[in-house]
Amino acid sequence: MDREPKPISETVAETALLPAANGGSAPSSISQFTSSSSSVDDEGRFLPGTLLGGRYRIVGLLGRGGMGEVYRAMDLALGQAVALKFLPEEAARNPRLLERFHGEVRVARLVSHPNVCRVFDIGEIDGTPFISMEYVDGEDLASLLTRIGRLPADKALQAARQLCAGLAAAHDRGVIHRDLKPQNVMMNKRGDLVIMDFGLAAIADQLSGAEVRNGTPAYMAPEQLRGSAVTPASDIYALGLVLYELFTGKRPYDAKTLQGLIDLQESAHLASMTSIATDVDPSVEKVIRRCLDPDPLKRPAGPLTVAAALPGGDPLAAALAAGETPSPELVANAGKVEGLALRYSIPCLAAIVASVVFACVLHGNHRAQMMDPLAAPPDVLAHAARQISASFGYTERPADSVVWVENRGDLVEYLNRQPGPKHWSTWFAADSPTRAYYREAPIPLIAKPDGNVERLNPPMFASGMTFVSVDGHGRLLAFSAVPRDTQRSATPEDVFRAARLDIATFHEVAPRLIPAHASDTIRAWEGPHPDIPNTELTVQVASWRGQITQASIAYPWMKPAGAATAAAPTPLLTQARQAAVFLLPILGTFFAALNARRNWKLGRTDRRGALRVAGARLFLGLIAWTGIMHPAPTGDMLELFSNSAAQYLLWSVLMWIVYLAVEPAIRARYPHAMITWNRLLAGRWLDAQVCAHVLIGCTVGCLLWVGVEWIETSGVHSGGNVFVLLGTRQWIARHALGAATGLTYGLMLFAVICFLRRLVRYDILAALAAGALFAMNESDVAQAANWQLMAAIFVVVFAILAFVLIRFGLVASISAIYFANEFPNIWLGGDWKAWYVPIGIASALFMLAIAGVAFWKSLGSQDLLGSET
Repeated sequence: MDREPKPISETVAETALLPAANGGSAPSSISQFTSSSSSVDDEGRFLPGTLLGGRYRIVGLLGRGGMGEVYRAMDLALGQAVALKFLPEEAARNPRLLERFHGEVRVARLVSHPNVCRVFDIGEIDGTPFISMEYVDGEDLASLLTRIGRLPADKALQAARQLCAGLAAAHDRGVIHRDLKPQNVMMNKRGDLVIMDFGLAAIADQLSGAEVRNGTPAYMAPEQLRGSAVTPASDIYALGLVLYELFTGKRPYDAKTLQGLIDLQESAHLASMTSIATDVDPSVEKVIRRCLDPDPLKRPAGPLTVAAALPGGDPLAAALAAGETPSPELVANAGKVEGLALRYSIPCLAAIVASVVFACVLHGNHRAQMMDPLAAPPDVLAHAARQISASFGYTERPADSVVWVENRGDLVEYLNRQPGPKHWSTWFAADSPTRAYYREAPIPLIAKPDGNVERLNPPMFASGMTFVSVDGHGRLLAFSAVPRDTQRSATPEDVFRAARLDIATFHEVAPRLIPAHASDTIRAWEGPHPDIPNTELTVQVASWRGQITQASIAYPWMKPAGAATAAAPTPLLTQARQAAVFLLPILGTFFAALNARRNWKLGRTDRRGALRVAGARLFLGLIAWTGIMHPAPTGDMLELFSNSAAQYLLWSVLMWIVYLAVEPAIRARYPHAMITWNRLLAGRWLDAQVCAHVLIGCTVGCLLWVGVEWIETSGVHSGGNVFVLLGTRQWIARHALGAATGLTYGLMLFAVICFLRRLVRYDILAALAAGALFAMNESDVAQAANWQLMAAIFVVVFAILAFVLIRFGLVASISAIYFANEFPNIWLGGDWKAWYVPIGIASALFMLAIAGVAFWKSLGSQDLLGSET
């Protein structure tokens, strides 16, 4: 409702750039929509009592400006006072001004708030358009400050909050005011502020060209004066200028030229507010100085952040608005304390339960192991392997032995590629999709450095050491042994018998086996698989003095065990991935260490939290080690424990460094994402919000797993972690390792997002880029035949996890990663009599227990009927 803005060059010397004589604001040419307006020379084009359009009766002229006249009128239809704003007669014929007039209505009607002047409608009288709007009975701040100098501190604080609330309502609708100044803010008779005049307001993403420079220079942000982009941060700058005047009665910058004003703004040299008005709270001055920062990115995030930083507001928002990094205690005590509403928590729990049921159905229909009812448990397969060793002449009782199981994914992939109908039950009854590895020795099996016994760790060096691989039915797949002089001889027929093959259907061929142990005879046979059509098997046997030292059953997709083949060239994409996977962690650790050192010196780090995170990672790693290691009957266990502890301690130190490096930045930029995490670190395990985020994370993890499984499911696949099937010790270790993985990935994902956020402007782009980086690190993507689909799936999965991290926080993200990784451990299908069912039930109940406790505690003060207790 001001005069139409002139070009910047024409307004430099105007009083808009000069302070008023008494140090207050320069008065406006009209006092807008006020009963206590300054006097005018005439009564305008409409005399009091005039009836317009049969609805509005003119009470009097409120003011006149470049954009027309404003009258107080009575709306006879509604029986209330309104303000009518008319364009000047000559302006009504100007298409540009007419469009701006209509634009004011369109923009202003987007905003509805008690601290924003309401615009009702647009009409026309005798060819002259007008706007009907709320009549504010009061005085504009420019006139008020001219009269009284400044507002008392308590009244100024109240007014500041109202101004922030009104401006926030506009920003929430994407509207930038662009001309916020005391002349455009009214104080009504009740002492409440109302933001007026959206004549220059615009939708945030529709500003361009010369429009950027429209406004009143004295209340423009530096970027607006320069003609660069105008954003909501420009309104924050104008807000700071107005608040400075509210509390002190003076403008922060006194300049006679435009360049002088720009220089003052960019120097950010402000007179201390407390030196002008001693009753101003220092926190008020701190947030106003933040509003007036020349760099838009360093200003408070929005008007509500400014309001929260004022005395009596949100301490967390106050710290952020002041440019400070909030302490972990401050973050932990911020945010909601009530639980998750039942309309959210009940669907979350239902989704988790449904996902468990779906997992059982999906496993039963598509997991190869669930279609092999004859598969035996590991201890039975170990016995079968021991019997095979004995049949080959290795009859002496071993001093130590170990067994572990694996999926035969290569067999399942081969069968999926077979043409014609799939006879899964017949095939798997003959050739199990699971295999067991068994090792025995006349001495303790000490696998250095960590006690994890593998195919060649410890090495096969002692006479009597054997390695046996059998399928889930106990049928021989591979054998290797170091012979003894006292052993009895065995024949190739013993190998065929152990493999349950008929030697009569095979014919002898030239061997290609390179034996691993001393051998004087090597023979090989080829023949058909007894039950799988079009499948040729190769049986190779090596012996020394009649004692079998090596045997293998090779399938079409395998090279014969020990055969030498030329290495295929590594694809360029794989080489690039390998280089990135090798270099990025090294570079990341180096820069993390530098940043951790800097944060430590600045006193920004959460040292106690970092120590607890490192301790948790060490504890979970050692729990996982108890399931991985083989407890050999020897005193070397102390050495194995020391080696493993050193390894997990190194991981903990790396986590400690990363936490010190990135946590302060997370706390400053995404404090809401750290609220429940800091509560968790403070020992508030059963806090309602902590449990709510656990429940949300569990739900996301379940749905991610279900979605990926649904996309990937085609035919039968070999899935699930068979490590958990080895026993209680391994089951506990697997879940501990899952928790450690969730903690590590959650923190690393946040670190990557914080780094990428410095390169891109938007969280969504940082999340997608982080998803791409983490997807590249997945070996499943690089090794898959359909790597494009796998890459897309992993990018989406990690991007969703990143969104959860930003939106809900670290607790929800860790929970999501944990549940997504542990869902395959629910070994339940259609056959509930199988030997692995108790382990599957234990996994399902454990995960449901986590979700159930999280649901129960997330209720807070609610009961299941939704009432407060």
